[in-house]
Amino acid sequence: MWRKVVMNNPMTELENWLAGGDIVEEHYLGADSWIAGFDADRQAVVIKLGPFKRLFLRPEKFTKRFYHQLHPLTIEIWPYRRQIKLFDDFCTVDMVLDLRFQATLSYVQRNSELLPTINQHIKRTYADLLDDIVNRELQNLGDGSWVHTGLSLVEQSITRSICEQLAIQQIQSQAICNIKASFEEFPAVQPGRDNVYLNVLKKTFEINDQKNRELIRQQRMLEQQEFEEKQRRLEHLKQLIEIETQAQAIEAEKNRRLLEEKEDQLSRQLAIEKRIHAEQLRHEAQLKEMLLDSELRLQEQRQAKQRLAEIQQLNEQLAHQARIEDTKIMAELARGGKVQHRPQDQSFRFDEGGYDANQ
Repeated sequence: MWRKVVMNNPMTELENWLAGGDIVEEHYLGADSWIAGFDADRQAVVIKLGPFKRLFLRPEKFTKRFYHQLHPLTIEIWPYRRQIKLFDDFCTVDMVLDLRFQATLSYVQRNSELLPTINQHIKRTYADLLDDIVNRELQNLGDGSWVHTGLSLVEQSITRSICEQLAIQQIQSQAICNIKASFEEFPAVQPGRDNVYLNVLKKTFEINDQKNRELIRQQRMLEQQEFEEKQRRLEHLKQLIEIETQAQAIEAEKNRRLLEEKEDQLSRQLAIEKRIHAEQLRHEAQLKEMLLDSELRLQEQRQAKQRLAEIQQLNEQLAHQARIEDTKIMAELARGGKVQHRPQDQSFRFDEGGYDANQ
């Protein structure tokens, strides 16, 4: 992902200034400079369908669907400026750092919930780290050795440390650092002032040696305290993560058991509903059978009543005819005439199946 470019290290112009020249340093790419390999078209694609979620880099041939969300992973420029005073304000050091960075897929996968503001998140998260690196390197300028060796090594150390730390976090980066030092001018200095400045610097070093050592000691103590504090925070964070993981596992197990109970309850409910439905069907069939039997009995009763009514009507007709015949016979007898008697002992019997005549 990153590679180094090795350049020649030219002589800094601070030595020329100490020899009587102007104090102007030119920025150049020093040894061990980083090339980050940025991708200007890098985009993160988020697929979200219900509970399914996936995050990947946009491929070369890509067709956006309705369930796709695109998030450009832009190359951000992070300007950083610092100024410090050395040797009782005799020397002013100005540092100009331009840091270009770009998040990788591995980083956004770890921080997917911050994807829309991933660059702002990186700035907020690693601002303290940037301060620590710069402060550590600039505090080392107090020993004055850079007066003879120049500031290019310090620039390289700052850029290399920053890029290495960001690379560990899966963040591509490239830093350009430019440090310039300016000294208070002495107006009455004649040519040969380099010796005067060197003597002043030497005397300043001796005066501030004790103060610098104490400052370094305090700085190391502070760094140790900060390191211990970070270790405590890290342990606390690990404990919180472990507790959260256990809580999630317990919740997942609880949800699984609830789902199993719901499944069993649903199965029992379905079985009961099937039995109830079968019982309802059986009961309805019995009701239909009883209704059919009742209709058949009613129909038979109606037919029996109808046959009885027909038999009764026929008997009444026969009885009426018999009375008429008797009346005729009595009238003939009254007139004294001869009559032909109807056969005696003739009776008619009707039942539901017909009638019989017996003599």
